[in-house]
Amino acid sequence: MSEFMDQGSTMPFYIAIIAGAVYVFIQEDLVYNLSSIWEHTPADSMPMLMKFYWILIMAFVVHQYPEMYFMRVKDEEMPDKIIGYTAYLIPILGAYLTGLVYPATIILVIHCIAEVLKALSDVIECSGNGELAQPLYRLWSVAFVVARNAIAALTVVTFFKLRGKTPDEISQLRFVACSVVLLILLTMQIYLGGKFVQTVLSWRHQAKEVALAQKKADNFWQQRKEQNKEAKKARAEKRAAKELVEKED
Repeated sequence: MSEFMDQGSTMPFYIAIIAGAVYVFIQEDLVYNLSSIWEHTPADSMPMLMKFYWILIMAFVVHQYPEMYFMRVKDEEMPDKIIGYTAYLIPILGAYLTGLVYPATIILVIHCIAEVLKALSDVIECSGNGELAQPLYRLWSVAFVVARNAIAALTVVTFFKLRGKTPDEISQLRFVACSVVLLILLTMQIYLGGKFVQTVLSWRHQAKEVALAQKKADNFWQQRKEQNKEAKKARAEKRAAKELVEKED
């Protein structure tokens, strides 16, 4: 139930991030000209709509800390959740302060598309429809890998775009600050990718153990079936022999 409530409450947040980003980019005439985001990066000043969008995102992430109390999160689950929320907050705050909001918005959208699939899969599984959730989990696995690679690629491209700017366009101090934020993002993608590989290997190991246990159970019941069949045959032969002896007497 806790997992159902957790994923059910965050899924609208991911959808809102995607919808909000599309709306902001439409208003800024960037949807059909995404390459122009490098002209605005790093952003010295942000339009009010973009600033409002990012403030709402940061406010939601910050509000997740006290929300754990109202969601009655277990004590043993709280450290992992705090780490997860902080891992969200640091790059988001860093991108906002350094002016990387335009590429960071695209990164958020890519990340949230994969997270929507994960949240939807968890909600469906928690509702008791495990068979329906399995195809979504497989789709999420593909989306997760694609998202990690896309974000890593966009992070590297952003770094080299900033590196190619003149000192008049970006100061050395600001370039270093942006590079630190991009390095954090890239490190997170490597970490998440490694955790994903460990999870997949763990799933495969568990699947092999379940298959092996099922095979042993099937063999056991097959042996019991054959033993019962042989026992019935032996009893039938014994009755036939007894009836034959009685007829001879």
